[in-house]
Amino acid sequence: MKTVDTKTRYQGVFARHTIHCALVFGKRRCTCTPSYYGVVWDREAGRHRKTARCRRLAEAKNLRDDLKARLRGGAVLGRSSGIGFKDAHKQFIAACREGVAQNKHGKDYKPKAIVNLDSSLKKLPPWLRRKRLGDVTRGDFQRAVDDFRREGLSSSRIGSIVNAARSLYHWAKARELAVENPALPIRLPANDSVERDRVATPGEFASLLGKLKAADALPYALAAYGTARSQEIRALEWPEVDLEVGVMLLADDDEARKSEAARRIVPLVHQLSERLRAEWIAQGRPRKGRVCPPRKVSPSGMVSLDQLQKRVRELWEDLKVEPIGLQDSRHTAATWLDHAKVAPKVASVFMGHKAPKRQPDAAPITLRRYTHVLDGELERARGQLDEFLTEREAEEMDESAEVAVAA
Repeated sequence: MKTVDTKTRYQGVFARHTIHCALVFGKRRCTCTPSYYGVVWDREAGRHRKTARCRRLAEAKNLRDDLKARLRGGAVLGRSSGIGFKDAHKQFIAACREGVAQNKHGKDYKPKAIVNLDSSLKKLPPWLRRKRLGDVTRGDFQRAVDDFRREGLSSSRIGSIVNAARSLYHWAKARELAVENPALPIRLPANDSVERDRVATPGEFASLLGKLKAADALPYALAAYGTARSQEIRALEWPEVDLEVGVMLLADDDEARKSEAARRIVPLVHQLSERLRAEWIAQGRPRKGRVCPPRKVSPSGMVSLDQLQKRVRELWEDLKVEPIGLQDSRHTAATWLDHAKVAPKVASVFMGHKAPKRQPDAAPITLRRYTHVLDGELERARGQLDEFLTEREAEEMDESAEVAVAA
């Protein structure tokens, strides 16, 4: 949100207003809820130091007075004699794993988020990581972003790196390891990601899976026929699959749950049910264990879907067919639900989005983000999807046969 800073009656203390505040337009009275902060000149560093923003003017004045006293007393505020960036990085990640450091929502970081934070911070250039935490400036981060652009990094990857740095400094400021967050005001490149538009027809998808080994095809079947996200596929265990009733429970594991709505029961269409039963038999009819186990010993005990997708993509490309990814397969699921005329509200539940009664925009989210052109409600939805898939697969097979005969 755009803001405007104005002076207050206290020297060195400023108020931050929203751009729509009447005070900004020359009126005498403020019509927003401003925040306040203090500014002190740091003679040794040759720069201004800001306090944290707060809701009360008097509190900002007190913070400024404290900061001024510390500077007069020779405090270095995290500069050359303070903690190094690398050491702060290590302490931050350790605090995340211990559940001490929390995200912006005040919740513990999930293991996957911690891995992403760690890898993103390591991606920062060595010259920046060698500095003291308090010596890193806004210009340093901006130069790093410029270098990332020259290297060809995507805007989303650059954003992840900068956001990780912002999280680190947010944690450090609360522990007085840093006075300000130089990563906050960085100008990031516009989103240059390409929207996914790879959606397979039912017959095409069945043909793609037919070219794979059964174990390699199953994750794709779970994504397209079962709407499962990658983490849900990796975490799915046999006790969560009921082949007799024809349902599976997704995101029962906290690690696999994107939101509370992600934990859902998905009815199995016969294309998925048959593949699950075949895999269950191939694994010796287990009572426990992963539905998609790792191919080799894995520290997490889960399959590496990145490696699987790389291997499968190469195979499909060698066969001269257009590959499809797991996330695109999930997008395909939303498209099929739409073509099968499943109600958007029911499709939201199927896809594991927040229920419309808790988030009114849930159904539009499903339609806008995932759907491409091309109790009892869930059971009825399974019937609609089952019928649609069966009819379309049969039609496409007949068309392929006719083309082959004509050739």
